[in-house]
Formats: sequence, C-alpha cells, structure tokens
Amino acid sequence: MRYLFLDIDNTLYSPAQGCIPSSALQAISSARKNGSKVFLCTGRSLAESADYLQLPIDGFVFASGAMCYAEGKRVYDHPIEAELIQEVEQLIHSCGMGVLLGGSAGAYVDSLCRTHLEGYLSGGDTDQGNRLAVMLRNGMYSYADRHPADPIYKLGASVEHGGSFEELRTRLPEALNMIVTITSSSGDFAEITDKRINKATGIQQILKTYGADMEEAVGIGDSGNDIEMIRACGVGIAMGNAFPEVKEAADWVTTHIDEDGLRNAFLHVGVITE
Repeated sequence: MRYLFLDIDNTLYSPAQGCIPSSALQAISSARKNGSKVFLCTGRSLAESADYLQLPIDGFVFASGAMCYAEGKRVYDHPIEAELIQEVEQLIHSCGMGVLLGGSAGAYVDSLCRTHLEGYLSGGDTDQGNRLAVMLRNGMYSYADRHPADPIYKLGASVEHGGSFEELRTRLPEALNMIVTITSSSGDFAEITDKRINKATGIQQILKTYGADMEEAVGIGDSGNDIEMIRACGVGIAMGNAFPEVKEAADWVTTHIDEDGLRNAFLHVGVITE
C-alpha cells in the first residue's frame, strides 16, 4: 500500500484552468480503488480548503502540518498562540503587506491580500461576482469578519508581484518560519507557520494512525513548503511547474500540472496503470 500526499495549489489545483484537472481526479479515484490512501497535504488552513473537503480522499494535512485528519478524525491540532498572531499581524502591516489569518471557521484577509488572492484563485477573471464567489468557495472572508474564538493555524503575507519579503523575514519572531508559496501575476504570497511544524511532521502524524512509516509515503508538490515533505517521504516528486529548489530536492520530476502532471506521477510510482 502507498500513502500519497498531494499539495493543493499548483499541484492539484490549476490556476490556469481554475479547477482540478480531470486527469488528476481520475488518477486519485483509480489509486484508491487499487488500494492506496490519498491525502491532501497543504499550506491552506481548514477554512481555505473548504472547496476540497468533499473529495473522495482519506484525510488532510492542513496549515503545513498544524492540523491533521485521518479517516474523518482530527489526529493533530496545534494553533499559533494568540499573542504571537497579534505581533505578526502588526509586523506584516508595518512592512506594507497584505495579511491573511488562516483559521478553522474562516480565512480572514485584508483588502490588499484579498486583491492578490482574488486574482490568483479566479484565474484572472475580472467579473466581480465571480471573484467574490471563488473567495467564498475557498473559505475567505473580510478581515473584519474574524471571530475572536476562531484559532489561527497560519498567517499569510502578500506583496505586489516581484516585491520583496526580506524585511519581513529579518524581523519575524524566532519561533516562526516563512516560506514563499505562490508567485503569480496578481501578487506573491508567503505563509508563516510554527517553526517546529511542517508538512513532513504532519505526514508523520497521519502515518502513525496506520502504523506506517515514511518509506511507504509519496509526497508530491511544487512550492517551498513542500521541500520537507518531498525529502522526508520514501518517494518525493516535484511537479514540472515546481520552483527550481523543489525540483532539486525531489527524487523525480513529473510533467506540468496542465500536462497531466499528477496522473504521470501516479503512473511513475505504480499506483495506477495506463
């Protein structure tokens, strides 16, 4: 049996198509019929993953390892301390960047971050109604709508495309880590998480519930927050559209997401056949 861990953005979800490629959905279905377990392993919080919760899969690693589900049960939960959230919110704003707070009930974005993410999630659609709808499908709400009781599992910072995160990186509290995860024409995005937690530690939490180990896992991704996962899994695969450093960390590089990349990765590890 293989345990397959898939990133969402630019691995499962194609911004160019504005959806999951049909070949990827078919590959997931076939792999599970053949006895493999499939999990989404994403930097998105639970709320941001709302559009993916009904997929026929076996579990989730949310917020780059901070919350994990296997077979419908939450097996790990580690939100960021409220005092640290407030400190970093203020820091991101002082650097002139947009802010996202990724929680369970909602992902809360200020106006600047909303502009960037609307463009990315809508595939560049300019119709305001469609842009609003795609934000709601992805669990994203106005910053003002945040409920104080909703725990936050990760923060996000956004800048204009080509902008720099270096000032924020140098001023970030020691307990946190920042990784650039999205570069798009509408803006670049970095996630900020607990330094002790990453996708690889989240995968370990999932595998413990099955009595399995990392050698049985396959990690597939494209972005900076996928590197630990790709290195730790028995097989690590980078998408053809992955960042260069992700490809360097991988055991194998599949094709671009829009060229049946996920399906070809599944074929490579033998969990599906032609």
